[in-house]
Amino acid sequence: MAATPTFEEAIGLTAEPIAVFDGDARLHLANPAFETAMRPIGGYLSRGTAWAMILSEAERKGLLGEGDAMALRMIEERYLDRPAAQPEVRVTRADGRVARAVLSRVSGDGFALSLREPEDRADTVAESQLEEIMSKVLQACPTCLTMSRIGDGRVLYRSPAAADLLGKGFNGLAHFAHRGERADFLTALLPAARVDDMRITARDADGETFPASISARLIDYRGEDVIVASIDDLSDRLAADAEIERQKKRLFLLEKMSALGEVLSGIAHELNNPLSVVVGNAHLLLEEEIDDGLRPRIEKITAAAERCVGIVRAFLSMARERPLDLETRSAADLLGSAADAFGASDRSDGVDLSISVASGLPDLLVDEIQVVQVFVNILSNAAQAMAEAGTGRRIAATAEPAPSGVRFRIADDGPGVPEDIRDRIFDPFFTTKDPGEGTGIGLALCHRIIAAHGGSMELEPPGRATGASFVVDLPCVPGGGDPAGA
Repeated sequence: MAATPTFEEAIGLTAEPIAVFDGDARLHLANPAFETAMRPIGGYLSRGTAWAMILSEAERKGLLGEGDAMALRMIEERYLDRPAAQPEVRVTRADGRVARAVLSRVSGDGFALSLREPEDRADTVAESQLEEIMSKVLQACPTCLTMSRIGDGRVLYRSPAAADLLGKGFNGLAHFAHRGERADFLTALLPAARVDDMRITARDADGETFPASISARLIDYRGEDVIVASIDDLSDRLAADAEIERQKKRLFLLEKMSALGEVLSGIAHELNNPLSVVVGNAHLLLEEEIDDGLRPRIEKITAAAERCVGIVRAFLSMARERPLDLETRSAADLLGSAADAFGASDRSDGVDLSISVASGLPDLLVDEIQVVQVFVNILSNAAQAMAEAGTGRRIAATAEPAPSGVRFRIADDGPGVPEDIRDRIFDPFFTTKDPGEGTGIGLALCHRIIAAHGGSMELEPPGRATGASFVVDLPCVPGGGDPAGA
């Protein structure tokens, strides 16, 4: 009686490329035709190699596209017992020919992978060429594009830009940093099968969050609902918008201060002469022999008139009536003079002031008296705020290189500036002090002095640390070199 060929012998003699896997999805055998067709991964076609490993290597060697490798995994997981429901998967053989990958159940809960000729070679060649073109287009696409199943979020495809930005995780839903935003996205997508420019917080390849915009379409891909989405990183755009808004506010403030300066100049000149008469006559009355009961009243008149004179002088300073007396000074000299002046005042009691000046800073062309006045004003305001709040005692004054000159920063650990008044602190006449304690001209005048020097003065946005932080930028002496590179 003739011997019956074994299953392994029969598979080995078959011209169709076939690989058989056991119930644990590990390779049991691959016939010579399969080894020839899949020669680029021949080192992995040994008994016991995992099915997932073979798919990964075939994808890495270009025998399978990323979407096709995902499709074969899906067939093995879900559709192996329903051949009619299997999506068609294409494999590029070692000789460049395209074959159909077909999975079939075998005994022992295993399965076989066979590579069969396409049913219509003409259509297959055209489709293969189209797929090659599309593959090249998608690989060169600079857009962050992903393709994932809606059911479990499994990523079927991602463009290189998406891999760079979002990483190479298998779940597309993990790109959402917040579960609520992910739910809102799916809720918006399902009724119309599209979403355009929805703002979300996304998560990048390193796990960091960033503001993003997502647009998506819901399509049918090989019998399944699939999300095709593009994600745009908005970090740079929002930063640019914030800078534009900041510059607009700064320009508006400068224009407002300029217009107000003209008004204040006229008012100050009109008040100056009658106030001089009041002050002069009040002092003359104090020199006369008058009733003791009248003297306190005249002293009050004198003090009030002198206070008005001080306000008028501040008006004139704000209106730039006083010309700048420019001299070359170093950042260390300016901060040192401000520290000495502040230390001589009562408000310095209990305050720990530290000064740090970077080496190699360029010289500045400034009116030393006016700039020192600005620094003393900031220091005094910080000391007063800490004393009134009963919190904080440290003030740090630093000088460091800036793109156009030197950047001074004066920061305290006090209560800080409340959010609702941060945009108003440089407005003339705005003050948080009690009546009679201040005119609200201090910071407005400081801002105008720095602007007259061609610099800028700003309150930094609140950070992790408490307290207020003022930044003053002053330009260096023309021809003084590159400060930022010092």
